[in-house]
Amino acid sequence: MLEYLDTIPAGETVRVQASKDMISSTYEIKAGSAEETVNGVLIQDIVSDSPAEVAGLQKGMRIMQMDDVPMRTVYDFRAFMNTTSNGQSVKLLLADNTSKTFEATVQLASHPDEGGQKGFLGVYTSQDEDVMTSLGITVGEFPATSYLSLLKSIPEMLKGTVGWIILLGLPIVGFAGEGFPGFSGMLANFYAPAGWAEPLGIGLFWIANSLLWIGWLNFYVGLFNCLPAVPLDGGHIFKDYTKAFIYWLTKNEEQSLRLSSAVTATFAMLIFMSFVFMVFGPYIVHGF
Repeated sequence: MLEYLDTIPAGETVRVQASKDMISSTYEIKAGSAEETVNGVLIQDIVSDSPAEVAGLQKGMRIMQMDDVPMRTVYDFRAFMNTTSNGQSVKLLLADNTSKTFEATVQLASHPDEGGQKGFLGVYTSQDEDVMTSLGITVGEFPATSYLSLLKSIPEMLKGTVGWIILLGLPIVGFAGEGFPGFSGMLANFYAPAGWAEPLGIGLFWIANSLLWIGWLNFYVGLFNCLPAVPLDGGHIFKDYTKAFIYWLTKNEEQSLRLSSAVTATFAMLIFMSFVFMVFGPYIVHGF
């Protein structure tokens, strides 16, 4: 999208299709002037024994300019590198974590995947900040790799308390407060089945969604069944333990049965009333 918008002159009208809450709309927006702010391109990693490593470039630095060409986005970086050749010297303007800038000159090597003609710097780059476009909207790169890594890490995290807390609130809170609606919508747009799942196509997301919600609902039904309220299983277990404890104190079977029944009934009523309050409490306070 950023590459396309760079070719749109100021004043030209662009038709944009956008979707929100599964409803698609079409907008006609007149392009303005592109943002002149240059935040640079983040260096995520350095290829070993590459020209970048030889020149002293480090992970976390930003490439601000290459031969006086501003690097606003990763697309600017790719476009510039596509014009380079093996052995070419490139002057870089770099910035570190403190925003201090300095220059470095790098002699490019031969690109290992481009037939030896294209220049090779040896850095992994990313667009870690949103970019303001000429349409007046900001565009950012979706953190697909990070998001997928978080999902993959959940089974391993279940070995500890944190993993279970995340699982409990996943559909409601998500990873960053945005909620996790399942494998649909945004995720279906940014990911595609691969390998053995590729023939399933979009059907894979339907299967994953079904398994997610069936598993999550069963998990919560199981937790609900553990509440100490008769006739739930948790209520019967609570009643038996209460009866055994009272009998240990009183040595009276009839009294322990009567008291344990009263305690269990009280807990059941409190739990029931708490649910009623959660449903109707906001209406009582703020009105219907």
